[in-house]
Amino acid sequence: MYQHFSRPDWYLGRTGHLNAAVAEHRIGGIPAFMRGLRALFVSDVHALDSTTDADLAALTAQMMAAKPDIILLGGDYSDTRENACRVFAAWRALRAPLGLYGVKGNNDSEAWESDRALRREMAGFGCKLLVNQSAALPLAGGTLIIGGVDEHRHGCPRADGLFPARPSRKHYRILLSHYPSIPAQKPELMLSGHTHGGQFNLLGVTPYAVGFERFTRPRRASAAISGLHEIDGMRLLVSKGIGASRIQLRVCVRPEIELLTFG
Repeated sequence: MYQHFSRPDWYLGRTGHLNAAVAEHRIGGIPAFMRGLRALFVSDVHALDSTTDADLAALTAQMMAAKPDIILLGGDYSDTRENACRVFAAWRALRAPLGLYGVKGNNDSEAWESDRALRREMAGFGCKLLVNQSAALPLAGGTLIIGGVDEHRHGCPRADGLFPARPSRKHYRILLSHYPSIPAQKPELMLSGHTHGGQFNLLGVTPYAVGFERFTRPRRASAAISGLHEIDGMRLLVSKGIGASRIQLRVCVRPEIELLTFG
C-alpha cells in the first residue's frame, strides 16, 4: 500500500515567501455531473514572521488566477495564531462559486486554543472548517460531498458516517485529511498534505521514505509522500505544500498548490 519514493526536483529554497508552482491534475472516471469542475487544493502554507503582506497578496492572486469552482484547504496555515490571522485576512479576497472548505493540521491544533476560535476566524474569509464533518453540495445531476477529518497528532479523526456508505453515480465523495492516512471507508478522492513532499529529497529518498513518523507519537505512516496515487480503488493526492515550520528550507522539493480538473 505504501508509496515511499518520489522523484527529486532540482530546487533549493527557504520557506516563508510562499513561492509556489501550480501542479495540474486531471481526474477522470467521474460522474457526468462533475465534468468540467475545477478544484484548487492548498495545504501547508506555514506563514512565518518573515512572510510579508506582499507574499500573502501574491499567493491569493495566484489562487484566484486558477479560476477554481471550489477551494479546498488542507491545514497548517501557520505555526502561530497571529500569522494564521494574517493569512486569513489576505484570503478575504478569495471567491469560488461552490465555496471554500478546509481542515486543520497538527500545527493549527497547537496554535489555536479551540476549534471554535479557528472556525470563527476561517468563517471570516468565507471558509467552512470541517472537523469530522461533511457538507453536501447539490449540482445539476448529482451531489458533491466534501468531508473533513480532525488531524491525527492531537485530534480524534473519524471518517465513518461522513459519506454515503456505498459508491453511487449520483454522489462524488472528497475527503480532506491533513495526514495522508487511509480511512477504513474510502471516498472516491482524498486530499492530504502534511509531508511537505518529504521537504528534503535526496535521490528519491526523503525522511518519510525511511519511516520518519513511525518513530513519533502517535506513530503514523504516510500512504504516499507526494503526488496522485490510486490505493485500493481510491485516488489519493498528497500535496507538497508551500512552506515548512521547524527547518525552514526545502531541498529538491518545489512548493506547490494543486489544481484539479474533473473530466
